[in-house]
Amino acid sequence: MSLRILGGSAKGRALQVPDSARPSGARVRKSLFDLLAARAPSGTFLDLHGGSGAIGLEAASRGYAVTLVEKDARAVRALETNAQALDLRARILRGDAEALLPRLGQFDVVFSDPPYEANIPALTLKLLGSGVVGPGGLLICQHPDRTQLPPHAGYSHEVREYGSNSLTLYWRARPEASGLVADLS
Repeated sequence: MSLRILGGSAKGRALQVPDSARPSGARVRKSLFDLLAARAPSGTFLDLHGGSGAIGLEAASRGYAVTLVEKDARAVRALETNAQALDLRARILRGDAEALLPRLGQFDVVFSDPPYEANIPALTLKLLGSGVVGPGGLLICQHPDRTQLPPHAGYSHEVREYGSNSLTLYWRARPEASGLVADLS
């Protein structure tokens, strides 16, 4: 399967896609990065299910400081090979995304596209409650259109449909926007 970076420093360059990956399609990726360009054009980016690198390495190509998590050893090797071949800086961690959550820190943008047989609503709730999305940050969950993801306190959310795929976007409120910061002057 041939897959190319859509924008940034590696625009047009091909990615090696491991057999275990189910890369996001070009339409979803283009729409996602158009949205990010308008609303979150820079910062830290976590791709929790690195797979082919179609999302995480695209983010690195566009200037984000990227961390990719992947548990499949072949996919990790492909991510490392792709990042090196495209001269993209990305931190690549081998392991289970859920197990690593407590050690990852906070990010401005978090992308979750687990295998579609996973319990995506339960994983989404765990991510929303984990603190991995920084204040004012964004969690993007890619999932089948037939799967509905719940709202969550402290986040506004919207759903965007792309054929049989959906992106549910959760925007985390900043503390001052939710009235949690007191003025002590």
